[in-house]
Amino acid sequence: MAKNPFQQLDVIRNVSRNNRKVKDCYRLLYHKDLWIKAYAKLYPNAGNLTKGTAEETIDGFSSQKIDELIEQLKEGKFRFSPVRRVYIPKSNGKKRPLGVPNFKDKLVQEVMRMILEQVYEPIFSSHSHGFRTNYSCHTALSEIKNTWKGLTWCIEGDIKGFFDNINHETLLNLIARKIDDRRFLLLIHNALSCGVMEDWRFEKTFSGTPQGGIISPLFANIYLNELDLFMEEQINIFERGKFRERNSEWKSIRSRIYTLQRKIKRLDERHGHKEWLERSEYVQEIQALKSKQLTISAVDPMDKNYRRMKYVRYADDFVIGIAGSKQEAKEIKKVVKDFLNERLQLELSEEKTVITHLENGVPFLGYEFRLWKQQKVTRVQYKNLSHPMKKRTLSGAIKLVVPQSKIHAFAIKNGYGNLDDFKITHRKSLINNSELEVLMTYNAELRGIANYYKLANNYHHLDKLFYLAESSFIKTIANKRRSTSRKVATSMRKHQQGRLCLVRQKSEGEQVLHAFVKLKDMPKTKGAIRVDEDDIDRIPNTLKYSGRSEFEKRLLANKCEACGKTEGQMEVHHIRKLKDLKKKKNLKYLDRIMIERNRKTIVLCYDCHHKHHEKQIPIEQLASRIH
Repeated sequence: MAKNPFQQLDVIRNVSRNNRKVKDCYRLLYHKDLWIKAYAKLYPNAGNLTKGTAEETIDGFSSQKIDELIEQLKEGKFRFSPVRRVYIPKSNGKKRPLGVPNFKDKLVQEVMRMILEQVYEPIFSSHSHGFRTNYSCHTALSEIKNTWKGLTWCIEGDIKGFFDNINHETLLNLIARKIDDRRFLLLIHNALSCGVMEDWRFEKTFSGTPQGGIISPLFANIYLNELDLFMEEQINIFERGKFRERNSEWKSIRSRIYTLQRKIKRLDERHGHKEWLERSEYVQEIQALKSKQLTISAVDPMDKNYRRMKYVRYADDFVIGIAGSKQEAKEIKKVVKDFLNERLQLELSEEKTVITHLENGVPFLGYEFRLWKQQKVTRVQYKNLSHPMKKRTLSGAIKLVVPQSKIHAFAIKNGYGNLDDFKITHRKSLINNSELEVLMTYNAELRGIANYYKLANNYHHLDKLFYLAESSFIKTIANKRRSTSRKVATSMRKHQQGRLCLVRQKSEGEQVLHAFVKLKDMPKTKGAIRVDEDDIDRIPNTLKYSGRSEFEKRLLANKCEACGKTEGQMEVHHIRKLKDLKKKKNLKYLDRIMIERNRKTIVLCYDCHHKHHEKQIPIEQLASRIH
């Protein structure tokens, strides 16, 4: 095995790509560099300060604890602790179970995920877009928008309680097809069967993966990769025919046009290309036929000798598009249901799995996609023709739209007001924040929804939301200043025409304008969003992990950033958010260091860290120990 673990990850990736089994995965866990990289990836998440079933969190983690974990793995003594189960509300009013692992288990899972990702990423289907590098909701929606053309029916797939019903034995058998390492498989089995703690009652887990675990999304993709492969087989079986049969009515009109054109040409030659009596009537008839031709489909949409199927999956949500009859869509739904039941021990929800005609719209990932109802006629210049020709576009194409219900719900959730009657509300929760913080809060929220819906064809519908948010912002500042909305708007718009701005003075006396964001500042995306394929990636995968981040260098320096000590155990002090420190009235010395350096972490020796938490060391004494 290569000494550099990142080079070994590249070897694993190439072995998997060549459809061979991967070995020696467990011994990769002995390399400390992988753990440092995993720790550096996890530390920014504020959730790491949330306790699992033990009191230990990421705060106080050290290089020595990584060594202890590696020793436990070498001796085969490491065991995953039970996961603490909590419930979070869903949009439909129900609650979703969420697993909160201990940080030590999160770190082990992240190292395992780094290894498993190299095994499975090269062989995952391009139709799977959830929880993968370079894939996202936008790539899934972009695939639908750019490739689903000429389809008629859509099957919206919904798996009942997917994450809670993953069969452990089936999952381990699937992983064993690619990984020939008994100890690594046992570690995965231990991660799956470690149990949960709910209200301090221990429950064994015989199926499912906890939502909230680091490695759970990857397990879900490995499990449903079987569905992806099955659907690719079904697509090859279902599809037939290269082209749709021409519409008989359209063909008769085209034949009549060609006949008239040839007749005009023959009579023009006979009359020496001079005007003759019935020529204008023939020309008018041709123009009328061409206009009628543009209103008729050139092909038969129900051609029995032409069938197409498309498939896109994001996590446990999938959609299947079909160019065929509704009966064929029902048959495919049954085939998918039987496969999930027999091969993966999963149940397809009959209530939520529906067959919809694409003219009616299909909800998916917060968007709604449907067929273009109108047709647009444009002039197109072809290379082999000297003059432009009229061509119908948007025929059978898919458009993505922002559901109005989502915009209305977003406005109510964030406290802007009601878009139906345009009743504006101010936000009481932001009154005590600074004016700049209020502005940044509104801007961040509006940029978030605008960036998510940038693929929508009705992107401009967000303009009304932006106007409501701007009015809500004015009203919030007016309440903060104890003034009127008119006065606030007038004072903010005097710096830039038609734009709300807050003015701040720099120390040099220069003025800085902070503007309220507008929809036109974020133009929608044009063209397709594509994912780079592994086959054309010529950059070695080692570059993904090789460089050390600034945090890793600080951790490996083994130097206390408060007193300068270089001997003994070093621990990392973590906080959730810097703004929590800035709100404190009595700042301690370490708090000031973190604010000045704009960092949520600081490496400390054992004494400095524990005295900071015990509040036993005065600022003056600690400041005098700085070298």
